[in-house]
Amino acid sequence: MARIEIMSGTERRRRWSDEAKLRILAEADEPGARIGEVARRHDIYPSQIRLWRQSFSYVGRPAMFLPVEITEEVSATSVPDTRPTPAVIEISLRNGRCLKVPADVELKLLGPLVACVEAA
Repeated sequence: MARIEIMSGTERRRRWSDEAKLRILAEADEPGARIGEVARRHDIYPSQIRLWRQSFSYVGRPAMFLPVEITEEVSATSVPDTRPTPAVIEISLRNGRCLKVPADVELKLLGPLVACVEAA
């Protein structure tokens, strides 16, 4: 049996709660769902779903809260006791030699350095 909704009085617009709007938006975002079919099931126009997405700044999926755990407090004045080990890049050259340089080596120094080691 089809659902019939009778609207009387001067106000002909239906009022949707935010929860109902979000439920319809989530349904429209299901994999394989078509906006037109979802709109027909809820007796609304597809453009209404698009407008609700814009009004909620809705992007793809509803917002989620993730658990957060604070393990220890760190003061702004604390300094680590050990210095971090710099990353090293190992370059194998054509003459069989190997050149190890820090990862933050300047490129203008790397070219002449490789040429020098290859020529030696």
